[in-house]
Amino acid sequence: MPENESEFTKDIRINKPQDIRRMIGKVINILLQDGEMKIDKAKTLATLSNTALKSMELGELAERLDKIEEQLKKEEGDK
Repeated sequence: MPENESEFTKDIRINKPQDIRRMIGKVINILLQDGEMKIDKAKTLATLSNTALKSMELGELAERLDKIEEQLKKEEGDK
């Protein structure tokens, strides 16, 4: 069993985009360290990388939306 495989023996909780990015990062690192680069592995890495990018975008949008909502609540409270 590869040393990194034990990282996935416990349940993974995914509640936020950051959790997905962290998990995908671990999988990408395992794939990169696991021997020869073949076309199937390269395609998998590309797919995981695109998913990670989308997760980052969604995380940033969620943070921006939270800030806007907080500001609106403050403004409503000031009235």
